[in-house]
Amino acid sequence: MRPARALIPVAAAVVGVVAACGVPSDGTVRTVDPTRVPHALSSPAPSPTAPSPQTPTSAAPGPVRVFLLDADLHLTGRPLAAEPATAQEAVRAVLSRLRAGPSDDDRAAGLQSALGADVRLGAGALADGVVTVEVGGLSEDQSADRLPLAVGQVVLSLTSVPGLEGVRLQRDGVDREVPLPGGALTERVLTAADYASLLAPPGQAP
Repeated sequence: MRPARALIPVAAAVVGVVAACGVPSDGTVRTVDPTRVPHALSSPAPSPTAPSPQTPTSAAPGPVRVFLLDADLHLTGRPLAAEPATAQEAVRAVLSRLRAGPSDDDRAAGLQSALGADVRLGAGALADGVVTVEVGGLSEDQSADRLPLAVGQVVLSLTSVPGLEGVRLQRDGVDREVPLPGGALTERVLTAADYASLLAPPGQAP
């Protein structure tokens, strides 16, 4: 019977461990005193750290472009040969290209201009993202269906200059009434969005 007596201390030790862990030995349910629960067990588990949102980066501005008509009478942009150093220089370069009309390379690519030979474009003030352009001869030799294309050429070309968001067309210092693609007339500042419907579909540019 000695081996049986040797098991008694071991069984008592097991019972002691169970009691120390807060599990009742008689099978009844008991409420644990929260003041006796170790702090590490009573503290809420830390919530997982949410990943910090990535700061969106602005797309790098594209080259300054001059818009011309393709064979389907859509407007497509052609980059300037040299990138101007300032916005004012870019405005002058764009207007100069528009006045000169398509280059030999442009014509070889099947591009033309909706601006008549008598159109006059003069650079004016540039402030708060809006450039004022003095325009003459715009509607004198233009058909009604090509006039929005001519205005779109000017507006889309100038708003390709980084920092420029709008174009004010004037004649003799007075805001001109010009057509939008749908035929409506407006004297307000014009934006690229006004003439976006005239752009060549993506992938169609020469």
